[in-house]
Amino acid sequence: MVKQLQTIATVTSSTFAEKTFEVPDLKPFEVYVKIRACGVCHTDLYALGNKDVVAGHETIGEIVELGSMVVNLKPGDIVGFGYLKGSCFNCEQCNSGNEILCSDRITFPTGLGGFAHDTVFDSRFCYKIPEGIEPKYAGPLMCAGATVFTAMTNYDVKPTDRIGIVGIGGLGHLGLQFARAWGCHVVAISTNSAKTDEAKSFGAYEFWNSKEFTPEKIASLNKLDFILNTVSGDLPWDQYLSLLKPNGTLINVGVPEKPVSFQGGPVIVNQLRVAGSLVASRHQNGKMLEFAVRHNIRPKIEEYPLTAEGTTEAVAVVTQNKARYRAVLVAQD
Repeated sequence: MVKQLQTIATVTSSTFAEKTFEVPDLKPFEVYVKIRACGVCHTDLYALGNKDVVAGHETIGEIVELGSMVVNLKPGDIVGFGYLKGSCFNCEQCNSGNEILCSDRITFPTGLGGFAHDTVFDSRFCYKIPEGIEPKYAGPLMCAGATVFTAMTNYDVKPTDRIGIVGIGGLGHLGLQFARAWGCHVVAISTNSAKTDEAKSFGAYEFWNSKEFTPEKIASLNKLDFILNTVSGDLPWDQYLSLLKPNGTLINVGVPEKPVSFQGGPVIVNQLRVAGSLVASRHQNGKMLEFAVRHNIRPKIEEYPLTAEGTTEAVAVVTQNKARYRAVLVAQD
């Protein structure tokens, strides 16, 4: 039976309107979901260039109907889903639990996203939301939370480590919370000292203003085992690498605008690593949610109605970098 999905699609890259899409009856592993909330992420902005795009990849909804092969979920379950939509299930990466690295992976913005009232999704890439996390708070965890959590697990960050979180924004404010709950000594690094108190409320023990980084200042600092860079932009890479201990690691989850360039000598002499990390695979996503509910980790959000007007307003706020710290579309019924 054909389903009529009620979505909020692009008219232009910054305006939205209600639009209906028809999809065929559920495939065996698919679920039909009524959407409760969807976060608005900077990554969504890259998908908005064409007409009739349905963005959104921080989606939380209630299962209404199951495909014939779905056995791990039931109607009424609250699930999250979004960036990773499918994989081959047969390659080395899939067989080792790294579906996000599958060469045949299906990711956002393929297909219909979460700016909608209902949708259809592959149940194998849906994650049951633990009791205790409201949908509006769970939404940003599906991308922002999963990204910072996975960066820490990918590179074996330990509770005894000192970690610096660069950028106190949509990713960074969650990075501070996850790292503090992990047991690390957490240092917030930002150009804005006005964020000092808020950064400490999120979990930082120290606040470093990067505008004050002189050779003398850096020499006086207690160095870091890890730096998690959440800033999408270019940094003075040599300066930041000088903040690391020998065998330290700089992990990038923000995307630099220009090629990354740094002096090779200090990297070799101090055995430093410059690395990247993507969002979570299925196993990591589940663990992230368990960890978040156990430690009461929640994004700081701004709520907007899950309507065409609300979506237009929320996207404008995110485009202007004014969200503090995640914009979330919330269903009104």
